[in-house]
Amino acid sequence: MTDAFGKKASVLGRVQRSLLLLASLCFGLSASAQESNHHNKPTLVIGELIGRVDFRQMTIPTRYGTVLVFGTGNGKPFKVVTHNPTRLELEFYPSVLRKPGNPERIVYKFYENERALISALILDEVDFAMLENERSALEVTQSNPRFLPLPVLMPKNHVKLVIYNHRNPVLASRNVRQALSYAIDHRAVIRRLMDGKANLALGPFDNDSPLYNSHMESYKHSPRKAMQLLTEAGWRHQDGDGILDKNGKKLSFTLFYQKGLFLDAAVARQIKINLLEIGVEVNPKPLTLSEINDRLATHDFDAVLTQHTFAENIEALQAFFGRNGALNYMGYTSKTFEYYAKFFLETGNPQQKRTLIKSMQRVINQDQPVTFLYFKWWTHYLINTEKLANYRDLKDVKGRILPFDEWIIKTSGPGEDE
Repeated sequence: MTDAFGKKASVLGRVQRSLLLLASLCFGLSASAQESNHHNKPTLVIGELIGRVDFRQMTIPTRYGTVLVFGTGNGKPFKVVTHNPTRLELEFYPSVLRKPGNPERIVYKFYENERALISALILDEVDFAMLENERSALEVTQSNPRFLPLPVLMPKNHVKLVIYNHRNPVLASRNVRQALSYAIDHRAVIRRLMDGKANLALGPFDNDSPLYNSHMESYKHSPRKAMQLLTEAGWRHQDGDGILDKNGKKLSFTLFYQKGLFLDAAVARQIKINLLEIGVEVNPKPLTLSEINDRLATHDFDAVLTQHTFAENIEALQAFFGRNGALNYMGYTSKTFEYYAKFFLETGNPQQKRTLIKSMQRVINQDQPVTFLYFKWWTHYLINTEKLANYRDLKDVKGRILPFDEWIIKTSGPGEDE
């Protein structure tokens, strides 16, 4: 009887194992089919640099407007499928507005530096990317003619600048900040690094702005003037190492810039060379955008090479330079600037308001809480025209692109077959 029971148990065991194996096989086939369907969805692959992305601020243009990828809020037209330091995958929810060929998936691939992103474009690993450096864009199209280099106008009043931490006793001196601005060869930066395709920046507004103040100091490259200002501030060559000293302290500071960007690295290098000529030691250090934002928020920086777009109103000036401005990471304060801002709010005369905004620019120009560098004319979108269509907004004279979910995927292409 025991033998019979044992045989019965053995048979049941074999049946159970067979059922489990069959269930596992079916599940695997189902998962494989789902994965296959997942990757068969029309997919747009975007190349991006980790140096210019802060996931906390990352947005995506959609037909419903520009939407934050992360953070609170309902009504996002997509869900986040994958998120890690090298890859972000979004999937759009079904919509009656979706047309055949519109992307159902957006995949961002993140690269350490511009060289890696250029290689990815040349090798068809991504379908779309933005390259600020025109020379980089031309390199891609010469190596991979499937990519169209689409020049797009930069936003109005989008200025490259160096901001200084006024909590640093050295950089709290207006003489020192003015000296730095005289020592940096702005025009050489524009001529050598951008082939002249940028406007010299004297303040927050470009020279075609109705609010632009044309009566401002240009801070034309003058090492002699820079040295004079530093001498007046008490800085001297004392120990023969070529770096200025004062009260036993070197005139030295760290300059953060965005990691992996050719142009920013070249600008930081030019600043280092120019300032070393007058005895100022600059230590350029690349950081990701999220690291830079953290440093700004905690005031843990000396100087940062960055960019900002100024709206043409007093609110934009107050936010960046006002004593309580949300974007005044520098700790800059000016009684004259605050007086003009107060008077602006009290007057109802439009002409007086314009004059006051110009006067506020003059104060900033004199104090140099930042060194304004340039307004770049163009950036460059690299688009795989063999795979993509309906990407450009033909009604926009500035050549801007349509929201990503309105693009058309013409072919599966080699960009995303992983």
